[in-house]
Amino acid sequence: MAESRTYPQEVKIDSTLYRYERVLKDDFFSINLLYRNEHGQGYVLKISDFRFVGGFVFRPLAGFISRHEYRVYRRVAEIEGIPALGPRWGWRGYFHRYIAGKTLHEVTPHGDLPEDFFARLQELLAKVHEQRVFYVDLNKQGNVICSHDGHPYLIDFQISLAFPTGGGWWANVWTRTFNRLIQEDRYHLYKHKKAFHPHKMTAEELGFATRSQLNERYARYIARPYLRVKRLLYPHGSNEIIWYKWKKMKDKTVQMP
Repeated sequence: MAESRTYPQEVKIDSTLYRYERVLKDDFFSINLLYRNEHGQGYVLKISDFRFVGGFVFRPLAGFISRHEYRVYRRVAEIEGIPALGPRWGWRGYFHRYIAGKTLHEVTPHGDLPEDFFARLQELLAKVHEQRVFYVDLNKQGNVICSHDGHPYLIDFQISLAFPTGGGWWANVWTRTFNRLIQEDRYHLYKHKKAFHPHKMTAEELGFATRSQLNERYARYIARPYLRVKRLLYPHGSNEIIWYKWKKMKDKTVQMP
């Protein structure tokens, strides 16, 4: 399917027609659109895009990011808890299955999650790591979905890193680096568990939920300065506000900005 400046009102996937329903997520780096067939089954079209003033200049980079994400996604697509991967759309987009449920961002703390939710999420994350993928973005509660049947799902592999799986003289270096980095995924996993299920935390898990020196340096020298600059430019434009804006206003247009 060719991509134009407007996203499609309907698409065919595996010979089944899906029609555009609404915007699911609209943040600084992508737009996610929901399509459903006549039976209510859905696909999400994710289009990488720098959605700020002058962002169109960076669309070649957005295309590179989209292709990177699709390659990472293909490595983990067969794992239970990863929404089934669909086809590419143009050079900045791809489809994946829609999972009905709530993100952690929408869940009431200490409330709506099954008791075994984080045990299942831990198993899911371990399988992702077995594929030599560092998820990276687990700090965002909006990237973790609790489906209507209580199962965890991971979405958004835009900044995930797929490490080499072969041998060679550099294999030990890659392995040591990978094993160090995935500790940050575990930190965010247990940080979320501590927020939602503090009564189920073990002493070992409480240790994992403590921020590492690497994470503290990242927060101090990269994350916090980035957020300060972004909020100077867009004081009301945090990802969380933009993410759920479709709940607060009607989707009046399907025109890409």
